[in-house]
Amino acid sequence: MNNRDRLIEIMTERGLDRSEMAQLLSVKKKDIDQWLLSNESADHKEIPDMAIELLQYKLDL
Repeated sequence: MNNRDRLIEIMTERGLDRSEMAQLLSVKKKDIDQWLLSNESADHKEIPDMAIELLQYKLDL
């Protein structure tokens, strides 16, 4: 599973929206939006491993 899929999974499991995710990770909502874009999109950005690790730590996963 890649980081984008894991982020979507965490959001779905916890019922978190993009704004809440941005707050948890101390990033802008735009960053979350870009991370969730398809890899084919010109505006897509890869999710740093540390972002997924931080979410798992903060949400006790």
